[in-house]
Order: sequence, then structure tokens, then C-alpha cells
Amino acid sequence: MLETGILQDDERVELIEGEFVPMNAKNRIHQRLQDDLIMLIARRLPAGFRVGTEPTLQLSETTFLAPDLVIYRDFSGPRLTPSDVLLVVEVADTSLAFDLGRKAELMAAHGVADYWVVDAHKLAVTIHREPRADGYGAIRRLGATDPVEPAHPDLVGLTFRLADLG
Repeated sequence: MLETGILQDDERVELIEGEFVPMNAKNRIHQRLQDDLIMLIARRLPAGFRVGTEPTLQLSETTFLAPDLVIYRDFSGPRLTPSDVLLVVEVADTSLAFDLGRKAELMAAHGVADYWVVDAHKLAVTIHREPRADGYGAIRRLGATDPVEPAHPDLVGLTFRLADLG
């Protein structure tokens, strides 16, 4: 699509059910929080795991997303799929409603087991677990001083508080 001029090199889009959806430009608050999360997680991540920044996550033939960060093990396919990921994190400043709404619906419907949305302004996190076709069965909101930890048993010990970032 770049070669034909449909998309420009600097355009940030996700493909959601066959439709291109523009991604908001990142501001300083978003970028700093994303960077801090990546650094903290990368330092504490057990051997054998990786943290990806804005990787292509293929939910279906018509839905490709670029979450802010993903924890995964090595994968064999051409792209990450929900079965490859252990945790997906979105940092939201201007996209909070979309990340908690439509994107959470997509993640649940396609079996993403642990999906977090970090509110960059309130420094809070909404944790989505127990994916089902109609949404997540367990949704919990935690504040900046509450400990957060990925659900996957191999990531036990990767506990931190958003207040400790930076």
C-alpha cells in the first residue's frame, strides 16, 4: 500500500475488520509513559520472554492492531497472534474510550487473555481478563499505588506500581 500511495510512510493506522482506522499521534505524556513501562518491564522480564513495542498483532484476516506493548515468547508465524501473547498493554491519553470500548471488545472476542489499558492522565490501569466472545468476564481498575501483575503464571514476580515509573 505504501508503494501504490494508498498509505504514506508516516501514517499510523490499524486495520479493524477491513477498515483503516487512523491512530492518534502520540504526545509527550503518552510517549514517556510507554517508554517507562517498556524499560521497567524489560528489566524485570524473566528469560525467554520479550517485550515488543507496537508490534503487528493479527487478530483475524481483517484485523491487525499495533498495541503499545506486548509481552510474548518467540513465535513461529509471520505475525503475533492472540495465542502468542501473554499481555497486551495500551497507553491511553486521547484514545481512552476507544481502548476501553471497541478495542477491548476485539481483544476479548479474539482471546487475548490479559489486556491492560493505562490511563496516562490519571495514572490508573484497567485490567481485562477472562476473554469471551461478548467481552471480558473480569475487569478491574487499579490506581497508581496499587500493585499490578500479569496474569500468566510464568510472569509472577513482574509486579509493579504505576507510581514507581519514571
